[in-house]
Amino acid sequence: MAAQEEKVYAIIAWLIPIVGPVVSLILKPGVRYVKHWSILSISFLIVAILGYAVIGILDLILSIIHLGLIGKVLTTLFAILVLIAWVVGILKAAEGEYWKPPLIYDIALKLGLE
Repeated sequence: MAAQEEKVYAIIAWLIPIVGPVVSLILKPGVRYVKHWSILSISFLIVAILGYAVIGILDLILSIIHLGLIGKVLTTLFAILVLIAWVVGILKAAEGEYWKPPLIYDIALKLGLE
């Protein structure tokens, strides 16, 4: 279980994209829990951006072939999925848990987690 101060920095890392992880890593460089959530936050942002890019291209293609409604539904579902993952991450960071979400955690490992 992480200490209260570590939880605060982990929440900041997850809550504020880009700035939060950088600030948390600078202020608490040797804390494993803060590093976990900071790198996880950066990889979450990468997955979200790439996901939105893919969904955007798919939406464009579906709009061209007159199936734009399907693209809008997929975009909405992806946005809901990202929001749910973000909220779950905040809750897990606040609870002091090490969360390993699929795909996001795999990218975090490649970015230097653990």
